[in-house]
Amino acid sequence: KATPDGGIQPTDKDGAAPNPDQGLSDREVRERAIRLREAALKKADFCVCLGGDGTILWVSGMFKGPCPPVVSFAMGSLGFLTPFDYTEFRPVLNAVMEGRLKMGIRDRLKCKVHNDLGQLECTHIVLNEVTVDRGASPFLTNITVTCNGNYVTMAQGDGLIVATPTGSTAYSLAAGGSMVHPDVPGILLTPICTQSLSFRPIIFPDSVTLRLSLPNDRTNTASVSFDGKDALTLKKGWSVTVSNSKWPIPILSRAGDDHDWFHGVMECLHWNNRKAQGGFDRAQSGKEEGRNLQSL
Repeated sequence: KATPDGGIQPTDKDGAAPNPDQGLSDREVRERAIRLREAALKKADFCVCLGGDGTILWVSGMFKGPCPPVVSFAMGSLGFLTPFDYTEFRPVLNAVMEGRLKMGIRDRLKCKVHNDLGQLECTHIVLNEVTVDRGASPFLTNITVTCNGNYVTMAQGDGLIVATPTGSTAYSLAAGGSMVHPDVPGILLTPICTQSLSFRPIIFPDSVTLRLSLPNDRTNTASVSFDGKDALTLKKGWSVTVSNSKWPIPILSRAGDDHDWFHGVMECLHWNNRKAQGGFDRAQSGKEEGRNLQSL
């Protein structure tokens, strides 16, 4: 069978191209698909996302190393990382090709899980956060935290969140953490329902390496998840090492992070949204409106 480039593609007796997966086991098929996907990802010049912030988290998980620029279109309500509406995709893509859009660099975290023998179990790259919690266990979890090998604290509660500035407006914020501008180089440590009232969220410099480990003298297990997926059970003696990844993710923005981030905070979270305090004239106007309503 002739190919568009003038070559010859072998066919079966019915004239159809042979199935490249024929004769392979399920495992070999998966491994082949992974190799093909990784080869395709290396050739990408930029990435177009259609969806919400969760779609960008999925894209971040695909690129374990260098990530091309990402332009994202919101398919619904606008999020923190989806500044463009789908209806304007043509002018936005033209602006991308012409290099007229601003680009923000979002730090990611590299997470390594080691077992009680110090053997590496898995490695993940996260854009938002890595969470170590009690999982399905009804008991509190105890997590030892070290920073660059130095003991920091023993956390007792439902768990801990290690987040990026990008993830500071996600799970970390819901657990009581502070909002951090994405241009601030830092790593957030936020407790989840801790038993200590004095354990407040803290921010480390992005140059440190944090290690969250389960004590060997405790029998309770824990669970670790990466950007809300790929959950893994941690046993006693297991640990999660977190450091800043050398491969951030570039995200194209409408007017730069200074505009887009504050716009997202105000529009999505209604940050500091309150009724303006009025003076005497406004108060008198309100009374007049009240009398008019009562007379109806």
